[in-house]
Amino acid sequence: MQPSQSQLPIPGDPAEADAQAAEAARSFAPDADIDAMLMIFGLVRAAERLQQDFEVSVQRPAGLTWAGFRALFAVKTVGELTPLQLARLTNVSQASVSAVLNTLERKGLIQRSRSDKDGRSVTIQLTDYGHDVVGELFARNNAREAEWARALTARERSTLIRLLRKIRRHEVSTITDATRVVNGDVSTA
Repeated sequence: MQPSQSQLPIPGDPAEADAQAAEAARSFAPDADIDAMLMIFGLVRAAERLQQDFEVSVQRPAGLTWAGFRALFAVKTVGELTPLQLARLTNVSQASVSAVLNTLERKGLIQRSRSDKDGRSVTIQLTDYGHDVVGELFARNNAREAEWARALTARERSTLIRLLRKIRRHEVSTITDATRVVNGDVSTA
């Protein structure tokens, strides 16, 4: 008798997790592009693992979140931004950016002011303290990044950087029938 999905052990090895996910996908979607699934699954899982590690090891001990650090780093890198520009740059919703900015402003890391170009919009700047904090957190983050990067050779790093840029440039068409799936009409999916 085959164990049910809930009885299968959770694999700790990424190759075992991939094999289990591929087997499950093939059972309900025999025509699925398993390599594509494993590629994206691997990218997302690796990114989530890295983000969690940086937040636990660097940002939380400093009283911030990963989102807060990303916002500070974006403003440090690009300069004065509107909340909408920051949301687009960091790939998060305007509501999420607003909550992050409220926290950063309370901590004295950023200041918001009316735009010189458009009195209706607000721009975000780092305070002097914000500049100091983002610099220190970047140094700590980068030390952690270097630890993770040691898993790869210099050549593998260059290849991965090139491939990730290629994926980031790629445009994917919009899926229009997803709401039907969510609403229970899986016949068209």
